[in-house]
Amino acid sequence: MKNVELLLDNPKKAVIEVSKPIIVATFVESIYSLVDSIWVSGLGAEALAAVGASFPILISIYAVSWGLSIGISSGIARRVGAKNKTEADEVANHAVILALIAGILYIIAVYPNLDMLFSLMGTYGTCKSLAIQYSGILVLGTLIFTICDALYGIFRGEGNTKIVMIASVIGTLTNIILDPIFIYMLNLGISGASYATLIAVIISLLILSYNLFIKKSCYVTVKLSKFKPNLNIIADLIRVGIPSALIEMTVAVSFFIMTSIIMIVGGSKGLAVYTGALRITEFGFIPMLGLASGATSVIGATYGARSFEKLKTAYFYTIKVGVLMEIIIVALIMFLAPMLAYLFTYTEVSMGIHEELVKALRIIPLYLLFSPLILATSAMFQGIGKGEKSLIISIFRSLICHISYAYVFAVILGLGMFGIYGGLVAGEFTAGIFAFLFGVLTVKALIKYKEG
Repeated sequence: MKNVELLLDNPKKAVIEVSKPIIVATFVESIYSLVDSIWVSGLGAEALAAVGASFPILISIYAVSWGLSIGISSGIARRVGAKNKTEADEVANHAVILALIAGILYIIAVYPNLDMLFSLMGTYGTCKSLAIQYSGILVLGTLIFTICDALYGIFRGEGNTKIVMIASVIGTLTNIILDPIFIYMLNLGISGASYATLIAVIISLLILSYNLFIKKSCYVTVKLSKFKPNLNIIADLIRVGIPSALIEMTVAVSFFIMTSIIMIVGGSKGLAVYTGALRITEFGFIPMLGLASGATSVIGATYGARSFEKLKTAYFYTIKVGVLMEIIIVALIMFLAPMLAYLFTYTEVSMGIHEELVKALRIIPLYLLFSPLILATSAMFQGIGKGEKSLIISIFRSLICHISYAYVFAVILGLGMFGIYGGLVAGEFTAGIFAFLFGVLTVKALIKYKEG
């Protein structure tokens, strides 16, 4: 198929062509988070703070589903590169089964403990009640997220990213339409945002399932009736998937701790400002996230084909394009900060945080400048099946750099919320340099190994 041939063609062209639909898909997919926050902010600062307090829970859902998805993409891409379709089919079969198991286990582990988790974050009163309403519905829908992302992983792994884009766009448009209807017209409040999100994901899942199982517009074939447990494949998916999931878990834990620090220095108002600024800044993160996702498939295929020079080209090109994109994005966010802030301060009850939100948008986006170094390197390690090295980078980034800088700046030095913002930027810079050096040394080792 054309998409499979593309993965093994010119690495620069492959990174761009595979990434473009993913960037669009990821961008559009992330709109639902922003849309949720915008509509919810109309309910007041407490409701917006509740969305912020839910970040760690939402990220943990994402961690499970996305981690599995990355493992699937890497596993299929490497076998496509090695021209082993039979085993690629086996990976796809295992992907669906593991998605079912992962989703069920997550619901059992998390849903009964939501009250305790929010208490541990220092979230109480109305904010806590609203956060449980918002996140609880999404937790119960985790199985939908894991299966959907498993199918995304199958399509991405073979370079078939246009279908990924179509499913994401249609799902997100559904969410945008349903949000105001559920939240305000049906008077479901913050719960309405969660229901809208779940329905959107179901729509995306149906589109992916149609293309995979009925239309069969996929290089790999999924036949669950022929599923036979293969320990080698399971181990391979786990070796990449679990570290990838743990990467997102470290982000969730980091948000968990960061929320606690914010509640100390800024309270619910500070958390609302941070939530709004982060939601906006996340959009600047999306192009690089999509680029890295595409690079994972390309690098996985070049690794499977043992074309290490192409792998090197794909890695450095991903960083170069990523940095250029983020420079433009950061400049735009900072310039448009006063206007962007109105996305979360358009009602009388939320107008009180507008000035502080503008200030946050003049600092927080700077961390995007260093994210390409981290994401490209993580994508490279995931592509070659060394997910544990991506995990090392993530732990250093989220749990050591971000948290330590934020605590020192905000609490010890007494800079308050500005310390939180500055800590995020300083942490990303430090982690970016570490990741880049780690990546360069690994690429050199691969080339040296082949030459030797």
